[in-house]
Amino acid sequence: MAEKTTNWTGVLFGLAIAVVAAFQQFKLPPVLPLMIERYGYDRVLAGGFMSVFALAGLALSWNIGRWMQRHGALPFLLGAFGLTLAGTLLTLLRPQDGLLVLGARTLEGIGFAVLAIAGPTFATVNAGSRHLPIAAALTATWIPIGQVAAGLIALPFLAEGRWEPLWWVAVAVAVAAMGWTLALHRTGAVDVGARPAAAGLAPPTAAERRAILIVAVVFMLWSAQYIGTMTWLPQLLIDSFRLDRETAVLAYTLPVVVVGGFNLVAGWALRAGVRATTIILIGLAAQALVWVAMPWLDAGPLGAFALVAYAMGAGITPTCLFALPGIILGPGRAGAHAFGILMAGRNLGVIAGPLAYAQAFGLLGDWRAVGGLVAALSLLPILAVLPLVRGPGRR
Repeated sequence: MAEKTTNWTGVLFGLAIAVVAAFQQFKLPPVLPLMIERYGYDRVLAGGFMSVFALAGLALSWNIGRWMQRHGALPFLLGAFGLTLAGTLLTLLRPQDGLLVLGARTLEGIGFAVLAIAGPTFATVNAGSRHLPIAAALTATWIPIGQVAAGLIALPFLAEGRWEPLWWVAVAVAVAAMGWTLALHRTGAVDVGARPAAAGLAPPTAAERRAILIVAVVFMLWSAQYIGTMTWLPQLLIDSFRLDRETAVLAYTLPVVVVGGFNLVAGWALRAGVRATTIILIGLAAQALVWVAMPWLDAGPLGAFALVAYAMGAGITPTCLFALPGIILGPGRAGAHAFGILMAGRNLGVIAGPLAYAQAFGLLGDWRAVGGLVAALSLLPILAVLPLVRGPGRR
């Protein structure tokens, strides 16, 4: 059988809609300290502004994949962009009402749940077997690209004490993504309306289903630690290292850029034949060691080095997590349902992470003490990935 040709437009479309989702979620952390100061949000409620994305995803991800495979992706994509617009505009309307903002973020979170599954799925099913590691690496950059874009766009407005322009940019991004989706559907460059799963291939075996569930558990545990860290990192830098808001956002952006670069490094390593599980274990260990070192870090070169080391580990980990469905199931078989299971695990971690960090800070009163707790919890994803080392994840 001839090898499938990669449709790079489809791969990049998958990446783009995932980046839109990440931008919508991560437009909050750079401006969250300003919004807490201006509107007096409770910190647990403010953590919920991020966690609600995962709550919506957890409730829907498992079924969204099946629904898209059954009915096609186009109506789900258009609905996701519409919900994102509605939520963004509601926050602009009454930002002082914390509960309304939480509801608005819930609408955005439902849209995020759809795009977070559709993006990796389109990137994977449009890639030939030779380019699957590259597609996985590109897919893994969706979060850092969205984070960096939000941080850089926020910087000039933060200097003026304003957050609202970032939300208007988010409105424009959602409208542009909707227009591009309709244009691709009309021209047929990407089969946007298709059911994003391969037909006529063998269903997953029991062992493959178990392996996908283990990957989802690893994704859950890793996401709780990573998303919790990135949600509260600007506030941590302000509280513990006495940085001003603009400097904190710049420092927050540095590791995100490194994460994106090491997403691609992991893709290169996968294509060179390094096992995905080996790369994941290295990444998880690096992140845990940085949290162990938290009591000795400062705002100088040592702290900057730790941020970079953390980001290197955080970069190589998600590339391999996104690659594992294709590795476990084989080319063409990792459809929307497999990624729905994966994203359900991720979303559960995203729910727990920001809220757990906020609660831990409330109890312990110091970010360095929180760091010790996170270091201990960072061992859990390392233990969870071990069953994959000699199972389907080693292929």
